[in-house]
Amino acid sequence: MRRGILIALVAVPALALAGPRKRPKKKAAPPPAEKTEKPAEPPAETTPAPAAGAGSAAPTVSPTVPTVPTGMSPTTKGTGPLSSGTQPTTPTGVPAATTPPPAAAPEKEEPAANDVDVDSLRQEYLSLRDELYKSRARANAVASALYSTRITIKFTWGSARYYGVSKASIRLDGATVYEDASGAIATDDGVRFDGYIAPGRHLITFHVDATGKDDDSFTSSTEAQIVVKAVAQKDLVVSAKGKDSGDIAYEWKKSEHGSYGLGIDVGVKTVASAKAAKK
Repeated sequence: MRRGILIALVAVPALALAGPRKRPKKKAAPPPAEKTEKPAEPPAETTPAPAAGAGSAAPTVSPTVPTVPTGMSPTTKGTGPLSSGTQPTTPTGVPAATTPPPAAAPEKEEPAANDVDVDSLRQEYLSLRDELYKSRARANAVASALYSTRITIKFTWGSARYYGVSKASIRLDGATVYEDASGAIATDDGVRFDGYIAPGRHLITFHVDATGKDDDSFTSSTEAQIVVKAVAQKDLVVSAKGKDSGDIAYEWKKSEHGSYGLGIDVGVKTVASAKAAKK
């Protein structure tokens, strides 16, 4: 019996140790920290379209541009710093920076229209006149070899006392063979053209512009056109004389009346050819 009590005493503690053990309670884990989200960007304000027939347009509101942190791309959130050589993208709706246009170069001052170099113009006129005379001389030399009729044209002005000549010209078959603006025909009855033409019919036109000496407000223009016939182996002489027999240039101041007496008288004749006489 004593042995049984001992066994019981030994078995009870063993059974107590062999019983289920209580698991230690785990400590409650702290709640996870809330992720800080970046506040949403406010939407860009849009300008409402003006209603039809409105008297004035609604004011335009510029969109609000969010501030972009240094080193961050303006188009992505939290993507980190930009790689080298990457250019940031301009947000839509934001006007790009414009470069001011370069300043216009100052315009050069042009010389006034009245500043005319008279000397250079005179030299150019003399040069052109010399070339014209030379070309006419060459033309006469060729014509003398081709044609047998020599023509001499004289033109004078018979009213030089009261009227001055501002311009005089002679055309032969439509080509100008004489032109003068110095009043030379009023000073002498010299030869104005001397050349050779083909036998047959030719057209000569005389033109003269005159101005009153006592009153230069009175001017006149006279033109006469005639036909001549050149005869082979004979020379042709044409003599023309312009005139204005009127008195309006000096009489108008006295009695407020006057007249024009315009006209060009022309004489034509043939003479023995110098070439034929030599033969």
